[in-house]
Amino acid sequence: MTISSPSQSVLADLKERFGDRILLEQEVLERFRTDYGGWVHRQAGAVAHCSNAEEISEIIRFCREHGLSVTARGPGHTQSGQSTSDGGVLIDTSAMQQIHQVDEEGLVAVCDGGVIWRDLVRTVVPMGFVPRVLTNNLGVSISGTLSVAGLGIASFRYGAQVDNVVELEVVTGAGDIVVCSENENKDLFDVVRSGFGQFAVIARAKIRLRPCKAKVRKYFLLYDDLGALMRDSEKVMAQGDDTFHTLESWCSPCPQGIRRIGEGMELGEGAQVFAYWMYPFHLSIEYDEGEEPNDEEVLKGLAPYRFLETAEFSQLEFCERLQPIFQLWDRSGYTDMAHPWMETVLPWDKAQEYIELVLSNLPPQALGPGGHILLWPSRGDTSEAPLFMTPPGEFVMGWGLLPGVPQKFLAQALAQLDMASELSFGYGGKRYLSGYITFDTAEKWQQHFGDQWPRMLAAKERYDPDGVLNPGFIQYE
Repeated sequence: MTISSPSQSVLADLKERFGDRILLEQEVLERFRTDYGGWVHRQAGAVAHCSNAEEISEIIRFCREHGLSVTARGPGHTQSGQSTSDGGVLIDTSAMQQIHQVDEEGLVAVCDGGVIWRDLVRTVVPMGFVPRVLTNNLGVSISGTLSVAGLGIASFRYGAQVDNVVELEVVTGAGDIVVCSENENKDLFDVVRSGFGQFAVIARAKIRLRPCKAKVRKYFLLYDDLGALMRDSEKVMAQGDDTFHTLESWCSPCPQGIRRIGEGMELGEGAQVFAYWMYPFHLSIEYDEGEEPNDEEVLKGLAPYRFLETAEFSQLEFCERLQPIFQLWDRSGYTDMAHPWMETVLPWDKAQEYIELVLSNLPPQALGPGGHILLWPSRGDTSEAPLFMTPPGEFVMGWGLLPGVPQKFLAQALAQLDMASELSFGYGGKRYLSGYITFDTAEKWQQHFGDQWPRMLAAKERYDPDGVLNPGFIQYE
């Protein structure tokens, strides 16, 4: 079927059939024209508010009948327009906010797909539980992160969020409502997780929880050598006693001044600010009153450049530890800039060379105010989701270049990100697909998904036979 932009008569039919659930006002459509990335702008033909799987199914069936595209969207934290629609119907899941059940014995929570992770955390932490993996930003939806993968500072132990969902209720591109899990409709379960909304819309999810303790102690370590940090990361991840509950790291520039970047140039013509790069490494331990950890004992064997300090948090404070940074972003103007984030997962043995090469040519001002560079050390065997692509190996290193870019510098920044992305492929990396993605041919998508590509082609034909779900992001031919 040919997917087309809706005519005014089709939009009128849509509005007549579904009433107030359909929004056609220009100011509403304008609000959904871009995503967090802020550099792709596409206007939907209509926005549909849906509160359950049945309503989603009705919208999808209408769109199949009339040859319209369908895109699901929560808070819209993608960075390449993945949650925008070019003339089609955009399903706004913000009304799907119910936490239906917290099963304390079974250690699961049943939630609508539109539930924001922060709301789930604030519900279950006072009960003594926490989701096994949380993204740094809790202001994103459950269906959104499960559609990508969902990485966090506990992923080295538990994998991605897609590895910690027990069951999904979804609506396929055919409009069918299906419950899927490892034991029921497994083929659909395996492509919906990290499926980028290509095969079905996630309406409800059963999320794994774990018991948690009331307090968290966080250790602030600093490294001046990436290799030393990676060696200590291996020690932490290889510990059989699970001493540390989370680990997080990033690359922090210490600007040094100006240097020439080309031969035969005047200093003013070929000058660039350069930085000496440092590597913070934060480890955390949960405990209850009377179980305070022995700091000297738990840090024994680690060799940071400097041990900075410890900090104490309640469990809820720790889960929301980055909220003050997001508030600073709002005040500094970073939130309003474009955010073409380039994230990749690298083979452990190639990661240091790649990262140091990119950093050596990266002026710190390219990050913009509030921009940062993430490091994500992890075991390579914690995720079993078929479509979450990572390099093979016992360990892997995630790396994310997360700038905030003023519009007048956007073209230059995108060119730099393209080079960093292409270079990561040469080092055996696999891109994390929520961010800045410019795969424009089926061949590039096939290279990314490798031996999973035939599974995707078959799933697209079976579960979205008319190609109505989020067309244009993944190229199949």
